[in-house]
Amino acid sequence: MSKAAELAEFGGGISNGPNAVEGLIKHFVVYDAVNQVTRGSLNQSSLTDETTGRFHSSFTSSFGSATDKCAVTDLNNTTNDTSSNIGETRGGIISNIGTSTNGTFRALSASEIQFYSNYGSSGSSNGDAREFLSHYVMMVGDLA
Repeated sequence: MSKAAELAEFGGGISNGPNAVEGLIKHFVVYDAVNQVTRGSLNQSSLTDETTGRFHSSFTSSFGSATDKCAVTDLNNTTNDTSSNIGETRGGIISNIGTSTNGTFRALSASEIQFYSNYGSSGSSNGDAREFLSHYVMMVGDLA
């Protein structure tokens, strides 16, 4: 029996705790920034909506390092769940860790992650921060 199967069968922590299996997601959040609601999460103690398009998530269980982890972010291109928000005349949508605005950049940390969402520029106007209906953040790494 694999270690993951043993942990699942005996009720051990597969994604968090001292028996966490390597390679599994150790933190995720689905954040609806339009309505300021967390739709789902794992290993998240709180989420702070800092300003338009910029957020940070605090972990219940910290990672073992501020830098030895991998974060993946993505967005659902809508603000109302019925139509695309940013069309093909703009440079797309952007989701990443840190901040792209003139705000406070939160240093990489073992206990939280900062992330943001923007839309790209067009031929006649600049891009800017934007709140989207679904912002996804997932992290892989070793917990402390």
